[in-house]
Amino acid sequence: MSTPYALRTLVVVNPASAGGSTMHRWGHGEHMLHALGIAFDVHVTTAPGSATGAVRDALRDGMQRVVAIGGDGTLNEVVNGFFDEHGAPLGAHAALCLVTSGSGGDFARTAHIPRSQARALRALLSGRTRTIDAGRIDFADGSLRFFVNVADCGVGGEVVARVNRSRVKGGGMRGSAVFLYQSLATLLQYSGLDVAVTVDGRLIERRVQSVVVANGRYIGGGMRIAPDAELDDGLFDVVIVESAGRLKTIRGVPSLYRGTHVRRPQVEVCRARQVRIDHGSTPLLFDVEGEQVGQTGATITCLPGALRLCVERNSEPQSAPSLVD
Repeated sequence: MSTPYALRTLVVVNPASAGGSTMHRWGHGEHMLHALGIAFDVHVTTAPGSATGAVRDALRDGMQRVVAIGGDGTLNEVVNGFFDEHGAPLGAHAALCLVTSGSGGDFARTAHIPRSQARALRALLSGRTRTIDAGRIDFADGSLRFFVNVADCGVGGEVVARVNRSRVKGGGMRGSAVFLYQSLATLLQYSGLDVAVTVDGRLIERRVQSVVVANGRYIGGGMRIAPDAELDDGLFDVVIVESAGRLKTIRGVPSLYRGTHVRRPQVEVCRARQVRIDHGSTPLLFDVEGEQVGQTGATITCLPGALRLCVERNSEPQSAPSLVD
């Protein structure tokens, strides 16, 4: 009979997250796991896609838990490792544990994962998991991407592209301040694009700033973009934001952090299992959990109960009571 201590565990560490401070934090976490008697392997990421490849290999080899230590981008790469190159799930009985060490932490907010590394790692000892949904994006070029938090196109994709360029140029700001600054800069220039959004078969044609397909509630370092989204309801919350005047748009930014933007007349919210987004003359860029990935047209499908997430013993809701065999 296995115990949480004996379950095979892979720890994936992104040394570049949190401004490069993650490796220092992980040093304390490594000592903690050794002290708790948990045996584990470590993979330190070296390049984009490194985490995904390492997780796929580990799950094929029978790994039972994967710990992601980094930001939302690291989490996304690890989640993609739970599926093979063709989209088939790997490690059906494996569980994901998240230790947030990055500038955003948007998924952790929805999932109620503690910021404390010690508390997050102790979830490995509880043996308890929560079953959550995931999203699959099929792009027109045949490529795939999975996510657990939010995928959006329009302003979000443009913002992330700007953030990435600013990082290359060595910008001094970090974290949510970068996203807020670049969001405002983008909104001042972005007049919107024409899209056709098919939501579970219903066609919606709009000139939009953004189309947000949300499994979680937060984006951009704390913007409450989908305030009623649930991680385990088998549905996306789809938030369609129509184009508006620049001044009205800028004035509406504070409502994004409160989640009250959904009451504005130019915002439509609906729930769906599958969403198809097609563009008019110009493609819209995608932001997938803080990374600029792909563009429209794309089909986004909810995968109910696709992943098992490690939770603290007193966390709710929970799925099966234990990972212990």
